[in-house]
Amino acid sequence: MNFKKISLFASIIIGAVCVLSSCTKSFCNVNDKATTLYSLEAYDDTNKEYGKGKLTLEVEKTAKDQGMLTPSQEFYTFIETKASEYANDLYNNVYLKDRNKYPEGTKEKPLYNFNYAKGIALFAGGEEKAKNNTLWYNYDKWVKEARKDVSEGGIGLDKCPDSNYINLYKGTFNQKVATTTTCISPVTRNYGGIAIEGKSWGEAFSQYGFIEGLLVYPVSYLVYVFANAFASLGWAGTLLTIFLVTLIIRGILILATFKQTLSQQKMTQLQPELAKIQAKYPNANTNPYEKQKLGQEQMALYKKNKVNPFGMFIIIIFQFPIFIAVWSAMQGSAILMDGSIAGLHFSTITRAGMFNWSGPWYIAWIIFILMAASQFLSMKVPQWIQKKKQKDIPKLGVNPAQTQQARTMNIVSYVMLAMIIFMGLNLPIAMTIYWFFTALISFGQTMIVQKIATKHTEKSKFHKYKTKK
Repeated sequence: MNFKKISLFASIIIGAVCVLSSCTKSFCNVNDKATTLYSLEAYDDTNKEYGKGKLTLEVEKTAKDQGMLTPSQEFYTFIETKASEYANDLYNNVYLKDRNKYPEGTKEKPLYNFNYAKGIALFAGGEEKAKNNTLWYNYDKWVKEARKDVSEGGIGLDKCPDSNYINLYKGTFNQKVATTTTCISPVTRNYGGIAIEGKSWGEAFSQYGFIEGLLVYPVSYLVYVFANAFASLGWAGTLLTIFLVTLIIRGILILATFKQTLSQQKMTQLQPELAKIQAKYPNANTNPYEKQKLGQEQMALYKKNKVNPFGMFIIIIFQFPIFIAVWSAMQGSAILMDGSIAGLHFSTITRAGMFNWSGPWYIAWIIFILMAASQFLSMKVPQWIQKKKQKDIPKLGVNPAQTQQARTMNIVSYVMLAMIIFMGLNLPIAMTIYWFFTALISFGQTMIVQKIATKHTEKSKFHKYKTKK
């Protein structure tokens, strides 16, 4: 395979990652986003002004700096009063009735408390409470009501913010919540101070998509089950959860691609015969006839020994949907918001954790370096083993085509490694740890398959020797 073909294949792989990762939908629904927005406000005793949360105060400061007409205190009071009335009605007439349907002590009882209702009231709402909510529905309606004259139940246009402020306010909040993906949970629960609605496997298929239902949700469910089982172990329990999920997924992949993997290892055993064939055509790199003959004899050798030279690419293509599913599951598992190691949450983006100098940045660096080093070793160990075995192969002369192919494959290997490391910076800490465990398991797989392939070769040689005798 020449450099152009390999470059094209690498481009397709990179493109596939981008397309598939963007195709997997976020499981965050309107209610999840509303309660997340409410948590961003971080209402507490330090907020001296009624109706203003942390993020609102930041927006107001930015708006003043840009000369926008900001809300008056009367506007904040108007919105807060409307939100409290809506939340009280929602909590007392909908959520309490829903909670009472569950027996006392039920672990899966919905945590629809008053703060949850307040989040829905401020940032969502709809014609029928608690059903078919729409983001900013109530807010947009109350802004229109506030702009009316006092005689019509409003506070007057002069006490309301202008449209530029409204757009800035909503845009800032939307931007914050757009990066939120940790909303996959089989039950409605409070994670990291945020109530996330439970989603069923059937809903994953019907509301989010085929890949989400077939792969993403089951992986996330595994994370949820193991994390709950090992919750008493703290951060060690989360590490154990990620390891077990990695082990299960890698086990499935190993079983599904074992034939192709073994075929790749057989190619190593065929190096002496390949070297003899390549030595027959030293000008294959420039002579079309020799190049054709070299290819024909190589393919004949592969066919005779039942080896698929493209097995590696088949394995990679097969693994991509699984990789994307795990990526989305690790990003989306709400329960990972509860886990942390030395204050570093497992849902934190690796890059953000590494450069957050006020937090446990050193933990993020250690995890990232371990992942990068393990990925490097999992890539190089098979090459080192092959190089060691080739020491026994007699040197039959330099073949330019063989040399060029080896260089090209080496370049592609490093490009793929660089891509993995770069992507690792933009993944959650949990996914970075998953890649670390994946590399360790891959290393073990390589050693086992090498032994199996060696035994198979020795057995074949013994059989041939016995037949000849």
